[in-house]
Amino acid sequence: MEQNQPRRRKAASKFKTPQYVFLILIALLVIGIGTVLTSYLTAGLSLELVGSKEVTVEYGSAFTDSGVLATYQSFLSGSEQVDEEVTVSGAVQQDKLGTYTLTYSLSYRGKTAEAKRTVTIVDTQKPVITLVYNSNSFTLPGHTYEEEGFTAEDNYDGDITDKVERMIQNDTVIYRVKDSSGNETTVTRPIQYGDQTPPVLTLNGESTITINAGTKFTDPGYTATDNVDGDITDKVTVTKDFSIYTPGTYTITYSVTDTYGNTATATRTLVIKKVSNPTVIQPGEKTIYLTFDDGPSSYTLELLDILDKHGVKATFFIKGSSNTAYLDDIVNRGHSIGIHTMTHDYKKLYSSVDNFMSEVYECQDLIYEKTGVRTTLLRFPGGSSNSVSKKYCAGIMTELTQLVQAQGFQYFDWNVDSDDAGDAKDSDTVFNNVVHGKGNWTGCEDVKTAIVLQHDIKGYSVKAVDQIITWGLANGYTFKALNSTSPGSHHTVRN
Repeated sequence: MEQNQPRRRKAASKFKTPQYVFLILIALLVIGIGTVLTSYLTAGLSLELVGSKEVTVEYGSAFTDSGVLATYQSFLSGSEQVDEEVTVSGAVQQDKLGTYTLTYSLSYRGKTAEAKRTVTIVDTQKPVITLVYNSNSFTLPGHTYEEEGFTAEDNYDGDITDKVERMIQNDTVIYRVKDSSGNETTVTRPIQYGDQTPPVLTLNGESTITINAGTKFTDPGYTATDNVDGDITDKVTVTKDFSIYTPGTYTITYSVTDTYGNTATATRTLVIKKVSNPTVIQPGEKTIYLTFDDGPSSYTLELLDILDKHGVKATFFIKGSSNTAYLDDIVNRGHSIGIHTMTHDYKKLYSSVDNFMSEVYECQDLIYEKTGVRTTLLRFPGGSSNSVSKKYCAGIMTELTQLVQAQGFQYFDWNVDSDDAGDAKDSDTVFNNVVHGKGNWTGCEDVKTAIVLQHDIKGYSVKAVDQIITWGLANGYTFKALNSTSPGSHHTVRN
């Protein structure tokens, strides 16, 4: 055992030689190279997209590339952010729909990395349809709607008015349009039915008509047509404010309204001319005018025979509602005929000017129809001095006495009253009243011109005529019938 120990000491000293140091250095070098090689072989370069890998952008909106993050990682240095410029290939056309790919690439320390992003430009906005509205546009009932107008605009396609589909359904116009991306818009327009065109109102005859006061006015008429309602003549209303008895210039207004409230009007001018009275002639000789009111009656023919017997002419103021069978006899035998209204009804006649004048003209027309004579001779029922009229219309006699003359009539009162409508009940009393007078009334013997009031509806008054004529002729009187120039013997109006 003692012999072996020195050998171990020899071996220990052997390892302390320079060759040992060299081997160590070699080993360390190998380890270092291995480490570096391992670090290189295991190193990596990566690109990480900032934001989404797939990006959708609405057309019209700006696309902003959010870029990438580059990272280098190795065994020796660990992870580090690379600040090198990344190459981007591909482009996004923001004014054109589609899908675009952006490729990001980087080379660093012998390593390369790549990343991709897809960008899709889309259009999800609907087109806009704009309707044109005309506030005065209406569709006539029963007619097809006439388009007022419309436009269609798309944010991508632009003007697509020509692509609009239009249909009418249940009184509604439906407009529909789809853009190239499939976005669809629908709008509706309710059809406004109505009519704004007024009717056409046409007047027949002249626009200005002139008549004499008191002449019957017959409207020439009118027609009215409407674009929807057709003939609406029966709907025309006529507004007039005039009396044919009062001279002046008047406007007649015609108006018609269709079912949609459109109104048409027209006017006609009516000129009513005053009729001049003839100049009254005062007779030179003593004259008696025999006048008879309220007939004809069953006594009229007897009276006519008495007058014929003496060759005397008289005047008959007839009542239109009496027996008109004898009107021809009166005229054919050369007597004057005058108007005493149709009814002689004080209440009716004197309630208004129109009532009175209406009966005057009606009676005048009747006489003309029966005899061919259009008389202008007139006597007021009760005379112009009657006081009963004020009970129905105060002041009416003042107006009527002026009015009838303005319309070409001559009215006659009397200055000799037979009183056959009063207290006189026999022919002798009638005779005496006519010849000698009674009360406030004078008789024929007291005046140069006598207008005598009698009634041929009274038999006893008719019988007195023979005596009256005999007396008058014997006393130098001339008997005459009234005409338009005869004296009227007008009373004092008391209304």
